[in-house]
Formats: sequence, C-alpha cells, structure tokens
Amino acid sequence: MIAIGNIVVDDRELRERFVRAIGPDGQNPRKKATAVELRFDVEASSLPPEVKLRLMAIAGRRVTKKHVLVIVSRRFRSQVRNREAAHEEFVDLLRRAAEATSSITICRT
Repeated sequence: MIAIGNIVVDDRELRERFVRAIGPDGQNPRKKATAVELRFDVEASSLPPEVKLRLMAIAGRRVTKKHVLVIVSRRFRSQVRNREAAHEEFVDLLRRAAEATSSITICRT
C-alpha cells in the first residue's frame, strides 16, 4: 500500500510485468527479463478526480490513450533494483500530483 497524506493506493491497483531489457548485458544479452513495466490505470483508480487530472498532466507521454500510466525501468541489471526504481518513480509522480496547486493567489479589492 502506498499512502501520501490522505491519498492511498492499494498494491492491487498496480500491475507489473518483467520484460527483456534492450542492449548489451555482458554474457547474457537479452536472455533475462530484468526490465520492469509498471502499469497504473489512472481512470479506474481510487484517486480523487483532481489528483487523477494532475497525475495525467505530470506524467505526460507516459499515459496511454486509455488513461493507463506506464513506467518502464531498465537502468539496472537486476529485477529487484528495476522494480524498486519503477515504484520510486511512481511514488514521486503521485506525490507531485497530490500536492495542492497553491501557487494561484486570488486578490479581491
């Protein structure tokens, strides 16, 4: 479970799949599925509507036409480290989307 303030994302809302990494990998080139693809269906999630909109805006091209956020991590040779990196990136995006946009000031005279 991921909790940021009053926003909670259940682990069951995240889908991950291990895929073969692209590029040279020593003696085992492209034989091991070490890259991770993390998917989060923003539209079907339990997030508040305003957080959903901000998350999709922040994520940009990583969101599909069906409103699924896709994060791919292939920086490391280890599944575990790639999985951790993908989850860290997701938490960072979610944290940024959860922040209230308080930069707008309304002045009344």
